[in-house]
Formats: sequence, C-alpha cells, structure tokens
Amino acid sequence: MHSEKKIWFRTLCLRNGFILTDSQLDQLDQYVNLLLDWNKKINLISRKDEENFWAYHILYSISPLFKIKVFEKCKIVDIGTGGGLPGIPLKILRSDISLLCLDATRKKANAVSQMVEELKLENVNVMWGRAEEIGMQSEYLHKFDFAFARAVCQLNELIAMSVNLLKKQNLYLYENSVDGRLIDPTPPALIAFKGGDLTQEITLAKRQHPRVNIKSIDLTLIGSEQPIVSDKKILIVHF
Repeated sequence: MHSEKKIWFRTLCLRNGFILTDSQLDQLDQYVNLLLDWNKKINLISRKDEENFWAYHILYSISPLFKIKVFEKCKIVDIGTGGGLPGIPLKILRSDISLLCLDATRKKANAVSQMVEELKLENVNVMWGRAEEIGMQSEYLHKFDFAFARAVCQLNELIAMSVNLLKKQNLYLYENSVDGRLIDPTPPALIAFKGGDLTQEITLAKRQHPRVNIKSIDLTLIGSEQPIVSDKKILIVHF
C-alpha cells in the first residue's frame, strides 16, 4: 500500500477512536494483495471496486469497531464471507476474537482458507456450506456471540440463517452506552451491514420474526467523505 494510503487509513481510524499498529497495517495490506490476486481467478468482489478497495471493503468491514463494543475473546461467525469480508479485516484488528467464516460456494471458502493460512491467522476456521445446516451441527449450535454478514440476503432470511448459530439469549438488554461513544450490543446479536432505504426490509423481517428487536446505526465516520461508507448502516438484531 502506498505511504499516503497508510497515512489516510491510519488517520481516519485514529479520528474514529481506533489505534492501528504498523503490523496490523502491513497484514491488511498483505490481505488486500492476496484477495486481489485471487479475484483474478474467482469472482470474490466486483472488479469495479478493486481501485477503491480500501474504502469500499476494508474500511466498511472494520467500521463496526468505531460504533459498537466487541468484547474480548468473543466468538464471531461471518455468514456469506465471500472473499473473507468482513471477517478477516476484523480478525486482523482484533486478534483476540475467534472467527468462523462460512460460505455456500466451495471455491470461495477454499480461497479464504488459503488466505487465512498465508496470513498466519490463529483461531480462524473456514467452512463451506449453508449457514442454516451448519448451525444445526452440535459443534456450532448456539456457540457464537455475534453473527456478522455483508450483502448476503434480505434481513428476514439472514435472521433465519443465524438463529441457530447464535447463543441462546437469557437477558434482553441492548444498546448500553459505553464510555459515551460505543454501543454495547449485548450478545448474542446479529450485526448486518446494509444500505439504502431499509423500511420495507425491516418491516418484513419483523412480520416474519415478531420477537426480534432491530436497531439501526449510521456508519458515517469522522473525517471520511467516502459515500460508500457514509450512506451505509449496520443493523443490530436481537431475537
């Protein structure tokens, strides 16, 4: 990554409350190069996004860390990981978490698995298969604190995919303020990356899953004029 890009990315993270180390930046850079190389063989991301990969994909993937509290050593499942997004960038910045990356396309899962190996990431597993089916396996049934998902499907379907993967909820509390800046989503919770007008999508999800509570959080970042981030949201969903 060019030095000016490093300065921009690190400064933006710092202005939004996250301090990056040199090793984290280098590892993110390595991941970007690996993914772009794989993208020549397998369609992992849109070719038109390659030029602005850092803003469109890396920044977007890590943006929840600027908004919500992800507690130490939590277990995260990345549903529909594609090329490892958002799971791998989150793991690089938060090495303490345990991560499972799922994708229904075998070629994509194999590519992510090889990238994880080359990046030497620990406590990361990659699986090929449908989230609904994997969530029924005893090894993964109700084992995760958070489910993250980007551009996978409609929210009502995503809720159905993640319900068996997430831990059972004993206490219904959410949106506790932490140090006046972060939101504590109180796991277990689904964290869905979404954009545009979500009114109909949320209405449908609540109709099909009446017990869910959905909180929308704006992803506008301090110091960023990138529309790909500023018009996006994350939805915190409790069942």
